[in-house]
Parts: sequence; C-alpha cells; structure tokens
Amino acid sequence: MSDLLKLRKAFTVYWDEMNRCLDARAYWALFHVFLCLPDICAALEAADGIARPRQYKKWCDDHMKDPRLPSAERYRMRCKVLHQGRSTTDGPGWRYVGFAFSQPSSAGVVHHMSVSKDGILDVDVGELAKQTKNGVEAWIASLEKNPTEAKARNVTKNLPTLVSVHTSVNIYPPAMGTSEIGYVETRNVTKGG
Repeated sequence: MSDLLKLRKAFTVYWDEMNRCLDARAYWALFHVFLCLPDICAALEAADGIARPRQYKKWCDDHMKDPRLPSAERYRMRCKVLHQGRSTTDGPGWRYVGFAFSQPSSAGVVHHMSVSKDGILDVDVGELAKQTKNGVEAWIASLEKNPTEAKARNVTKNLPTLVSVHTSVNIYPPAMGTSEIGYVETRNVTKGG
C-alpha cells in the first residue's frame, strides 16, 4: 500500500469517530474532533511536522475556503473553543462578536453561517463537520494526484508519527464483580518502532 493510501486509511479513524458522535448525538464532541483536523493536516504537510497558526489558516484557505468563515476567523474560533471553552471573539478586527453552535436539525432546517442582528455567527455543527471532511478528502486527493510535490513528500515523511488507534482484547483479567470489556489502545508509532 502506498504511503498516501495509508493516509486515506489513517483518516478513517477520524471519520469513524465523527460518525459515532453523530449517531450518539454528541455534537459538542463532534465539534472538537473536526476543529483539530486542519491542524493535523497542516502538521503532516509541514517540513518539520509542526502546525502553526499561519499553516492552519493557509490549509483552510486552500481546502475549505468560505467567505462567511475566513481562515483567520476559523482559527480564532478554534482557539477560543478548544483552549478556552469560549464562543466570544472579544477583540477588535473581527466581523463577529461570537459564535453560536447549533446541532443538526432532525426536521432538515439548517441555520448554518447565518448572522444574528447582534453579530453572532450561527454555525451548524453537522454542516461544518461535512465541510471539514470534504476539505480533508479533497486535500488527500490532491496529494495522491501530486505525490512528488513537497507537501506530499512531507506527508509521507510525517505520516508514521500520526496517532493510530487499535482495538484489542483486554489482556488483564477483570476485577471481581466487574465484567470483562475491551479497551482502545492509542499509541504513537515512530519509524523503526
């Protein structure tokens, strides 16, 4: 299997997790999963394997361009939500004073990227998850079409360091009075190990 095909396979972990979140109606968890995907992609294509704000924004511009949520505002939203648990932008130079996050509607009504009179951007978590997944899949396809490009070579070099998730049978006997369950083992695999 080529390294770039391995990349496609590696992202099934994220797609499966996003589907589990949707099935369980765990939309806040889903939001956290897909907010980090541009960081992961930008890190994979970076020469040093590290994503920085500029690379996150560029990756979003290249693969998820949306004038309603430009990369600078998307990055700001990511930082506020993931690192501070906030939905306000609290600072000059931003179009929106904050973000409201709505869950996918069972009635099919979508309030995605609409702005309230107070300047709050309403983001439908399900729609943004689809947009992010489509952006990652388009990115992977572009790498597969151009495997000798520097970004593709960097992805090939950095891919072995991507976290992989393996399900295993629990090797430890259950404690008295508990049932035996499996566990998820997460490990960072490096070259040669």
